[in-house]
Amino acid sequence: MTEKLTSDHRNVAIGDLEITIRPITPEDKHLEASFVKKLSMQTKYERFFEGIKELSPSMLNVLSNIDYVDTMAYIATINTAEGEKEIGMCRYSADKVPGESEMAITVADDYPYEDVATVLLHSLFEHAKANNIKRLFSIELSSNNRIRKLAERLGMSAKVHPEDATLIVYSLLLK
Repeated sequence: MTEKLTSDHRNVAIGDLEITIRPITPEDKHLEASFVKKLSMQTKYERFFEGIKELSPSMLNVLSNIDYVDTMAYIATINTAEGEKEIGMCRYSADKVPGESEMAITVADDYPYEDVATVLLHSLFEHAKANNIKRLFSIELSSNNRIRKLAERLGMSAKVHPEDATLIVYSLLLK
């Protein structure tokens, strides 16, 4: 993997893939809508805990509008003959506890999950640290093996959710 940093954009090569990691913008609603629509039902369920087909206009607004402090989101895109295509996203949103934020990660089914997720999350981790976030956590289905492997690789702790044994809370202290 090779990486080149240009402002708040990162250009990364993963195998033959040339990926750009960048903050999402309100103009990316069409990319985000297409990205989610093309995810498998399993991946959608793992991300949203329900079997949605596509994002509602209000969800698209929430996901594509960030304030760069309390909410931040990065997307991974590639250039195709049809134009820019989103292949992954990660985000955090401030929690009720100061210095803590909940995060989420999703990678398109046809792309290397751990590689794309790791690059996205490292951008998110750096941004979170710069904004005084001390802990990121993610609530995931206990059956989600991709996130379990990724969390282990990233050194995240894992605990069963105190209110629902089918959920795992993954946590990372940022240093």
